[in-house]
Amino acid sequence: MVLGELAPALRKVSSDPAVLGLIELLEEWPENSSTAEDLRQSVERYIGNTWIASTREHETVYSLWSAFRDHCIVGRSGMSMKERLYCFSLLEAWDRASNEQVRVLLQQKVDFTSPSSS
Repeated sequence: MVLGELAPALRKVSSDPAVLGLIELLEEWPENSSTAEDLRQSVERYIGNTWIASTREHETVYSLWSAFRDHCIVGRSGMSMKERLYCFSLLEAWDRASNEQVRVLLQQKVDFTSPSSS
């Protein structure tokens, strides 16, 4: 599962306001400056601090998130940059990038470097 598939999958699972908030967080990530690790921390905190009314929906939401997290965030060390960009649904943004500076910012989102270390 890639990031662009996660939000639609979550929408199919639940219309609970907590799940809709999680979907919003996921959909905003490609446009903000946070990294993959920031996303992991934010989502884990969000899921841990919100109440999803249905236990079954909560389990399904966490299972979907865990599958994405384990493959795309935890597993990214074994991926090429293109694979990482694909996992985070940033490949089109990479191809559309108007200059190298935009590509560096995209790379920092999915890499192990932080903007301050560049």
